[in-house]
Amino acid sequence: LIFLPQSIKNMNDWSNKKILVAEDEDMNYMLLFEALKRTKVNMLRAYTGQDVIEIFKNTPDIDLILMDIKMPITNGYEATKIIKKIRNVPVIAQTAYAMVGEKKESELAGCDAYITKPIKISELFELLEGFLNKQK
Repeated sequence: LIFLPQSIKNMNDWSNKKILVAEDEDMNYMLLFEALKRTKVNMLRAYTGQDVIEIFKNTPDIDLILMDIKMPITNGYEATKIIKKIRNVPVIAQTAYAMVGEKKESELAGCDAYITKPIKISELFELLEGFLNKQK
């Protein structure tokens, strides 16, 4: 059960939006799924960086990517660089490894924003609103 902060109780209706969640850990994905399901957003999941690239190539209407940085096969930085060459879609880096330089490295890879784990739901919604609500 996810308890949402009062500030995000009046949820956006993102039923016309599609988010690709790159997350290899089931518990982390479930947290995101539970937090976002009230928005009716369409969620796709990728387990590896290579999966992210393939799903992105085959799904042209993805509005945003939540990109885990530490993933098998291809990490989130490399996947972001490849994705940004295909199409400029907003990418939010998400990582538990909040080391010095990690934010800068995500920016250099092309990520549009950065969030640390454990993810604060209110912070996540603030970022998503900024990207999804300004899109047509």
